[in-house]
Amino acid sequence: MAEKFTATEWATMEGGHSIDTPIEKPFAFIKDIHEARLTRSEGNLKSLSYTDCCERLYLSVLILEALNQYAFFRRTANEYAKRTTGYDTFKAYRMSGTDLYNFAYFVNGDNDAMDKLKDPGAAKAMRQRTNLPIMQLNGWLKSIASGGVYTQTSAFLIRLEGALNIRNADYKIVRRNLTRYKALSTKDKQDTITRLLIAARAKLRTSDLVDDLSKLAATNDLETARVKDNEPTVSVPDITTNARDLSLYRYVVGTNNLMRTKNFLNLAKQGKSVPGQFVQGYVPAIKMLDDIVKAGPAYINLLRALHQRAKMSRK
Repeated sequence: MAEKFTATEWATMEGGHSIDTPIEKPFAFIKDIHEARLTRSEGNLKSLSYTDCCERLYLSVLILEALNQYAFFRRTANEYAKRTTGYDTFKAYRMSGTDLYNFAYFVNGDNDAMDKLKDPGAAKAMRQRTNLPIMQLNGWLKSIASGGVYTQTSAFLIRLEGALNIRNADYKIVRRNLTRYKALSTKDKQDTITRLLIAARAKLRTSDLVDDLSKLAATNDLETARVKDNEPTVSVPDITTNARDLSLYRYVVGTNNLMRTKNFLNLAKQGKSVPGQFVQGYVPAIKMLDDIVKAGPAYINLLRALHQRAKMSRK
């Protein structure tokens, strides 16, 4: 059976000449940074609550910080940061901006921005209570874009976490570990990146950063089965429990159940398990809904119509 040779080998044997072997350019694996993907579609935006935008902004920042920890992916982080900080005021929605930019726009936006989200009324209420640290965010982005070292990363991430009302324990662990990443053991690095991957796949599945994070994990063997997936994949509603809302809840659950109802709502919003005593406080509302369902389709349709009217009145 005849042996098979490559074109280069035949050229060398038969003609005494050689064929130049193409040299792969450094960083050829880096794709052009895409325009926003997750925030580009109006349909996607209408499925996001204000709380969703806060979580996704925070996760995007953590991913960019993770990419910046590795020299091979630092250029990716540099380019993404440049695209994000090109419009550093975050005052306008930009289809050509990155998802991180547009999440910052929605978190820091005006009423027009809130009207683009799933529940504009609730989003506006949440927006009034949120103060995004724009100056620190821009400073951090510009530092990554220039390839410099941002000396206040830990303080910035802590402040951002507080401003966005991030309560997820896994996200807090990732944040703490990223601020001392070089000192972590290989196991802790794997756990950190895996936690971030799990969150990104649940919350940023179609974003412009998740592919780069997946490549980082695959290239450096950073994904492990040790970490449990605790991520809810549903949108987190904008549940507010200010004094006015709580006072009105007394007409539904009764005055004696107000504090238990507040705790129930806060824990439910965070996707945490709710102790039985707090569930008991919300039982009157559940019983009311159950009575309506059992009364039949006509009453359910009335409830749905009333719900739509209530949402419209909050815009």
